[in-house]
Amino acid sequence: MKKHLILFLTILCQTIAFGQEYSNKPVTIDERTFLPYMKGKVVNRIAKNDVNCQKIFNILQSSEIISKPQGYKVDAYSDGKNSSLEVSLSPYWLDNQTIFSDLGSNMKIYLNDIKATWNSLIKYTDIYLAPVKVGDFMGYPIYKLIDDEKVMIYKGTAPLFLPVSREEYLTALIKSEVEKQKEYGTAKSSGEISDEVGKAYQELLKVDKEAAAEYKKEMESFKKDLNESESNKPEDLVSSLKKELANLSPTQRKQQAYYDYYAIGKDGNLSGLVDEGEEATSLVKPNYNAFSKNSRDIYLISLTWTLIDTSEHENHKPRLYQPKNSLGWALTDYKMYELYNNEMLWKEIIKLVR
Repeated sequence: MKKHLILFLTILCQTIAFGQEYSNKPVTIDERTFLPYMKGKVVNRIAKNDVNCQKIFNILQSSEIISKPQGYKVDAYSDGKNSSLEVSLSPYWLDNQTIFSDLGSNMKIYLNDIKATWNSLIKYTDIYLAPVKVGDFMGYPIYKLIDDEKVMIYKGTAPLFLPVSREEYLTALIKSEVEKQKEYGTAKSSGEISDEVGKAYQELLKVDKEAAAEYKKEMESFKKDLNESESNKPEDLVSSLKKELANLSPTQRKQQAYYDYYAIGKDGNLSGLVDEGEEATSLVKPNYNAFSKNSRDIYLISLTWTLIDTSEHENHKPRLYQPKNSLGWALTDYKMYELYNNEMLWKEIIKLVR
């Protein structure tokens, strides 16, 4: 009798917590059947040598969301280099009597990696648009990414990013464009094309003089058009960028670089460099001397989250998430949202940062 009473009270508490959304039976949403009552698994694939990742996951397990999942599976794995950890919550669903768990919410944690998840402005360089703060998480800044957001937990006094000068940016851009030309090649000049036409004419002349004469006539008209287009051809990008750099005074070369994508193509601007202003974003580079590279200690934790069951683009960010239910795909979003707001848990994780 006592066991039944305890079971009844447990179910009643869960029902009160989720209102009409709690279900101890399969729930069908959008033709997919979910199993919210199913006891979940915790799968720890974190490498043994990833000591810091193990420490963080142990703290996460202090929450029953991670240690006692229900209706979803918890997967945790690291990169084997003690620099990143991913924790996924995947709801259980049924298809032809087979149980699946995938496509859930996840959280990625990066350790001591300043540029993790940032997108470099110039390929293969360490030049970035300066991070733009959009909020706070447990007293630490939330920065805007292209399609997401990122928390950076850092207690040091040295800046994580340093300013990039106009000269640095233009030099890197010129180098990048030169590499592109080597990789993809450049368009042939009118002289090179004319030489190839002449060779083709001589070869054709050996086998068919009449056809060669016709070919020569057509190619003369083609070369005339080619020479006209060559004379009107705009200066190539590398030359234009070199000219822009050469026109900068010594003082301007050392100035902070500001970038505006929408300025490219206006008034001959091919670099995107602009003066400081409302629409301009400063350019920066990682400060690799902000903390020790060789230490096993944690100096920086970067966090990103992905929520699945959100129709509104902005709503997939945990700080903006407004839970409406906890069924189907929304179950793991709701749990990740609870985890995101667990202040006691994050205080313990933040203590790991030096």
